[in-house]
Amino acid sequence: MSEKANTPKLGAVRSLLKILSFLRAYPGWVSLTLGLLLINIGIELSLPQVLGEALNALQRHLRSQGGFAPMFFVGLYLVLVSVRAVIGYILGPIRNKLVHTTLGDIRAAIYGALQRMAFTYHDKTNSGELISRATTDVWRLQEFFFACLLLTADIIVTLIATSALVFLISTSLGWVAIGTMAPTVALIAYYASQLQPRWRQVHDLHSAMTTVIQENIAGVRVVKAFAKEGTEIEKFRGKKEIYLARLLDTVGYWAGRVPFAQFIYGLSLPLALWIGGRQVIRGELPIGDLAKVVFYLMAIGHRVGLVGQFTNIVQNASASAERICEILNEPPLILGGAAHLPAGDGEVRFEGVSFFYGEDRPSVSDLNLVAPAGRTLALVGPTGSGKSTLVHLIPRFYDPKEGRVLLDGQDIRGLDLTHLRRSVSMIFQETFLFSTSVAENIAYGKPGASREEIERAARLAQAHEFILQLADGYDTIIG
Repeated sequence: MSEKANTPKLGAVRSLLKILSFLRAYPGWVSLTLGLLLINIGIELSLPQVLGEALNALQRHLRSQGGFAPMFFVGLYLVLVSVRAVIGYILGPIRNKLVHTTLGDIRAAIYGALQRMAFTYHDKTNSGELISRATTDVWRLQEFFFACLLLTADIIVTLIATSALVFLISTSLGWVAIGTMAPTVALIAYYASQLQPRWRQVHDLHSAMTTVIQENIAGVRVVKAFAKEGTEIEKFRGKKEIYLARLLDTVGYWAGRVPFAQFIYGLSLPLALWIGGRQVIRGELPIGDLAKVVFYLMAIGHRVGLVGQFTNIVQNASASAERICEILNEPPLILGGAAHLPAGDGEVRFEGVSFFYGEDRPSVSDLNLVAPAGRTLALVGPTGSGKSTLVHLIPRFYDPKEGRVLLDGQDIRGLDLTHLRRSVSMIFQETFLFSTSVAENIAYGKPGASREEIERAARLAQAHEFILQLADGYDTIIG
């Protein structure tokens, strides 16, 4: 297989491992979860032994070869089932807490990564796509974590232990179990390997649909002003139909193939009854042992079904994990220095500055400009001439491709980024309000500002009288 073909699968594996690494923050909870699960698996594997030995004892009793004490087996069975129920009662809340706490950590990591991204990243990525990755894709990982903390150990331990127990009872029946289980699992694994790119397309199409919704909500006034509601509805309907068609194709691919794989394992019980029944008739195998094998084969069949469920979950989650890790692995393009702001009046100097948004033409080319301290400088020019770009270079929303920007003679790339940006006051062309009070919006850049400072800023912006007319004045929730 070519390197190009291997790359997506390797990327998916690395993404899943990175997502799983978030569990390392809670080793105690993980160990407790797996420990309780292994105890329950041990109990489940012992139940067929209890039932089988009860049947063997009954068979011996019917042959007048010994007594039969049914209450012993009934009591032992009830004790084991009760212990399993108590462990399940304890295990459920622990596992839920672990999974949802870890998902919260992943959401926080995504949010932190987005906060560190430069404007360049946000320029090329629409907000609907980012919202989808931070919400829907993280939600899809919930099943994956439950599967890893439950299904993985359950499937692996049960399949190995149960197959070994069947072999201890009867070698021929053990080969029946292995001979039907191995091709079934192999087929399911192969079908699952074809799912990951399909699920990735489904998730990308879902993001595109989410983007249409997000843009329509954000631009609802423009839509209504131009009476474009019908057009927007048709746009969403088109995205929805494409998404739904791909989703149904992916689900149909899986649903149409897994039953064939499971049919192969379905042959195990009739084969076991045929071979094992002949051994019982010949006196080579106690009937209770045959019952044990039947119970174990049913347990294996249940786990084989879980293999299909688990692989589908993993392939679905791997597509989401890739999309999430693309954010977490994105390197911050703008890193701050360690120097403090220079002691000066605030002179800004551009020396040979050039900046490109793309590869076609520069927005700013070989610019030399001095903005003296204490002076007001107006930049005038047509749309797209680089006025906003020039201003955005000062707080390092972008870095110039060539040249440098100096603040009081010091290159701003060597300055502490947080201090630099807090020292630059800026009014953007588009107004944005957070969903909080008017006062908190005004004091966003200075959280500790007093009410007097907030009102003074509002008066300077000619907004004080308007704010007082709101329902709760400065405490009115807006956004």
